[in-house]
This record gives sequence, C-alpha cells and structure tokens, in this order.
Amino acid sequence: DEYDEPFKSTVQVNQSGIAIPEELGAKKFNVNTRWFVEDFGFVFLSADNAGQSYSVKDLSKGHLNLNYEFAKSRVARNRKIKEQYLNHGAKFSNELNHLYSLSEELFEDATRRINDNEKCADLSDKSLKYSLFSGEKIEIEYAQYEIKRQKRKDDVRFGCESRQLVWAKSEEFVKRFPELFNYATITHYVWDSWYELFEPREGKYNWGVKDDILNFLIDKNITVEGRPLFWFHPTVTPEWLKQKNFSELKTYVEKHTKDLVSHYGDKVLEWEVINEYHDWANIFNHTPEQITEIVKLACDKTKETNPKVKKLLNNCAPWGEYVARGRMARMDATRPLRSVKKYIEDLITAEVEFDVIGIQIYYPGRDLSDIVRMIERFEKFNKSICITEIGASSGPSNETVFNGQLKLPSAPYEWRRPWDEDLQADWLEAVYTIYYSRPLIKTINWYDFSDFRPFIVNGGIVREDCSTKMSFNRLKNLLSSWNRLPGQTKG
Repeated sequence: DEYDEPFKSTVQVNQSGIAIPEELGAKKFNVNTRWFVEDFGFVFLSADNAGQSYSVKDLSKGHLNLNYEFAKSRVARNRKIKEQYLNHGAKFSNELNHLYSLSEELFEDATRRINDNEKCADLSDKSLKYSLFSGEKIEIEYAQYEIKRQKRKDDVRFGCESRQLVWAKSEEFVKRFPELFNYATITHYVWDSWYELFEPREGKYNWGVKDDILNFLIDKNITVEGRPLFWFHPTVTPEWLKQKNFSELKTYVEKHTKDLVSHYGDKVLEWEVINEYHDWANIFNHTPEQITEIVKLACDKTKETNPKVKKLLNNCAPWGEYVARGRMARMDATRPLRSVKKYIEDLITAEVEFDVIGIQIYYPGRDLSDIVRMIERFEKFNKSICITEIGASSGPSNETVFNGQLKLPSAPYEWRRPWDEDLQADWLEAVYTIYYSRPLIKTINWYDFSDFRPFIVNGGIVREDCSTKMSFNRLKNLLSSWNRLPGQTKG
C-alpha cells in the first residue's frame, strides 16, 4: 500500500496486462512484480506513481503502461535520494552522474512518446536500466562517504554461523574462521539434522557438540550469540511439541528458556529469543495476540534468568512477500498476515522488552536501493539492528553440476549476470559497505562459511577444502580498510 505494507488482493495478470479489481475502491496501492531488466537482472520492482501511489480512480481513463510506470517511479526515487544525499554533503562520481543523466534523458524521451505504447515501453526500459545502475551507485558512494565521515569507533561485530565447525574437513577451517570474525552464532534447533538431535525428548538436551564449539569460540576471543530459543517452523518442530495446546506451550516456553539461558550463564550474553514468528514460522497458527503473549513471555523469562542478556528477535522476508501471497511456512494462511514491520510495531505497542531487531537478507532479488529503503523502515524504531543472516551463491561448480545440486543456469540471471565467485564478492562488498555505514547496524553476520553442507548451495566464502574464494579475500580487505579485523584498533 502507500505505506509499503504488503496486502493480499485479487489483482490478476492476464493477456491484457495487470488487472486491478474495483474492490480496492479508494485504497492507495503500489504494483510490485519481478521484472527482467536487460544487463541488470531479474529483480522485484515497485511502480508507485513517482511516490504518490495509485488508486482505481487513476485507471478510470484506461490502462497505464507498466514499463513507463516502473521507469517513472525509479527516476523519481533517484532524484529524491540523490538530492537528500547531496544536502548531507556527499559528492558523486562522474560515472554516476553520467548514468543518472542518461536515465533522466531517456525518461523524458519516453514521456514524449507516451501515446506510442511500444516506443514508450522501449525507451522506458532503457531509462529503467540506467536508473537501477545509477541508483545502486548512489547508495554505494553515499555509504563510502558516510564511512569516511563517521569514522566509527563503536562496537561493531562481523560474524558467521558456526555449525560447520562440527563437520570441518580441513584444519584450515579453524584457522580461517577467526581470521575474519569477532562474532559467531551457535544454533539450537530442537529438531535438526545438522547435529545429533538437540532435544530428542522434552527437557532432555544434548549439549556436547555445542559446548565444544562454544569453548573453541571463547578461546579465539569470539563473542557468541545463542540462537534461537524458539523457532516454530514445521521442519524443526517435533510431534511432541506440535501437540501442545497454548497453555502447555507457555509452560514449555518458560522452562526451555530458563534451561538454555542458565546452562551457558555469562558465557553467552546475547540470545536470539525467537525466529521468524511474524506470522511466517507459526506451526501452531497462533493469532497476533497469542504471538505477542509468547514473545513477551520468552523475553521476560530470558531477562529473569539472566538480566545481562541482550534479547534479539530474528525476522525473515522483510519485504513481506508472504503477506501478499497469503502463505505461512509450508501452509496457507487462515487470516490476513502481518509484515515484519507491523509485527515489530505491535510488540513495541504491547511493551514487549527486547533489545535488537534481527533482519535476514540473503540475496533478495532486489537492488541495493530497495535494500536501503527497507533498512530505513526499521531504523525508525531506533533500536540496534543485527543483519542476522546474509548469503549469496558463487554459482555452479563442476561438482554441483554433476550431482545435480546446482546446475548451469537456464533462468534469467538475478543480478548483473549469472552468479560466479567474483559476482558473489561484488555483492558481499556492496552490502557490507552499506550496512557498515548505518550507525544502528551493530552486527553483520554471513551465514555459510564453507561450501560444505551450506544453506545456499556454494554460498560459502571458502570452498569445501577451505581454500578461500574471492568473497573471503574481499571481506578481509574491506574489514582491514575499516580497521575491523580481529586484533586491529577500531576507527
């Protein structure tokens, strides 16, 4: 809608285009869809009427040219953001200004040909391409300017998930990991194929491997976050837990929280209290009110068990596509769903005490400008932000093509070109630069360290034998330039 909140509708796509239902009435809306932009990629785009949004009334005189509307919306956004950043003192490169001017000139040409649908669409597509390239450069160059201006000396953590330490095939793994990171997460899914089952029966825990990983990380002076106390996703919730009613679940939440937080004591002073509970990972199909009650109970019990612990709420799908689709994790929704932003708003209104907003941003099929706009929406809460899970593939290898895990691409490329090791490094460098430039972002956490049993196929920054990829080396150089490698002086 006009506030960037997704909603489920009966909008249809047919041979004539996108058909907007009359039932929307006076409601303002934007049109979001995935769109292939030649040379740039297959990305989600929003047509927002140059920031004014649309209503059914806007369509009363006939159809709108979607190619033109996408270009108009992105050109208008770039104008606004570029002016805003210039007012903050930024200077932009000649290359950026050239791309920006091209997008403006092509859009003016498209406007002059508005009555010639095909010609207008062709010029609009060209304008959109240069708008996307210049929009990304605006964000990167402004982030670089802000990093130089701020000279951050606060505590910023750069980390990674540690589960692959269990299966490390090379001694190099335990050498490479501390080379980059001062932060790591240890995962405690109740039912997980990565380790021996953590809680095979209610209240019976297998701590061994996790304790071993914790001791290794502490020995390397790496701050540890435990995660998650709760993740009510179908894939990790055993039958004995699924069968609990709401009252029984609350009893379990209290005991499980106390058991985990007290087991580690002051060795783990940061906990991801709950993961993806914003109507997504909701195997119990709880109402918003029940969700708030469970989150509050878990946060309060964490504080009671160890008041020193920082409490993080982790969230996926920050653009809320699942809301528009009416889908929760592996199940259809039975009610209108909430976005992550609305979920956080509801928790704050209910006075739930938590410290950190966690956001997962694997390569999202969106450009860097969209990523920054999304971050801005969460910055308005004025809470610390942790980028909890980041990742992108380095593309197929001989092995993944042979075993069928990741074949040579046949679909349109997602960003710039088909994924390869250099492109993975380019995306990593771009998003890390943007995140580090935002003072409220205190933690940036890549997910797959190695290509061995990764969440994203070939999503590691080292290969299975722990030889480094371009992304490892690029991140090391980036952190070194900010004096943020382990052992370096901040600032």
